[in-house]
Amino acid sequence: MTEESGQFSPPTPKGRSTRERIKQAATELFAERGYANVRITDITTAADLSPGAFYRYFDDRRELMLELIREVLAEAYEFARSPMDEQSLITSVLVTTRRYFEFYEQHRALFGLMLELTQTDAEVAEVWFETQRSFYVRISRSLQRGAQRGLVRDDLDTEVAAQLLGSMSEFYAYQRFVLGSEALLKFSVDEAARSLAEVWVNGVGAHDAKADA
Repeated sequence: MTEESGQFSPPTPKGRSTRERIKQAATELFAERGYANVRITDITTAADLSPGAFYRYFDDRRELMLELIREVLAEAYEFARSPMDEQSLITSVLVTTRRYFEFYEQHRALFGLMLELTQTDAEVAEVWFETQRSFYVRISRSLQRGAQRGLVRDDLDTEVAAQLLGSMSEFYAYQRFVLGSEALLKFSVDEAARSLAEVWVNGVGAHDAKADA
């Protein structure tokens, strides 16, 4: 296991490739059947490996599942990052929202798995809630910087606003990309991102920033 991540990193290219095959097979099976209905033998069969190969890289199915979830959440946090455009608040929000939706759609299977397991697995729930807190802190800090630059209302409670705005994006993404809500699919992702960005700006933007929208 690496000292930094706590995850085992095979020393050879072949070992790393095998480990990735296991993770890819598990991701596809979890998406298709749900976590509870996937056995280790299902994963190794899909990866074209012997059952014993699994245990060279993971102690059990739960360890594998937790690693997949931690990886996708860490990647999501970095992927959606976008510097604030001081000339246009809506541009900043729109770019970030599009990137978030793009990533969520690409990894909808793992997001669905994670939100399924938050109901029954305390460790999964804590990983998810900690990531949420990190997202909200980042949004709050962006709003504070925006207020200092005259882009965001200076009377805004940025912590509450960050939680509300972040939750709105998360819930929309979950309904659209995981549940596949037909009512949401009538609009394109770009249309949804644009509308969401306008809601953000109209809710938190200073007068000049709203005019931009």
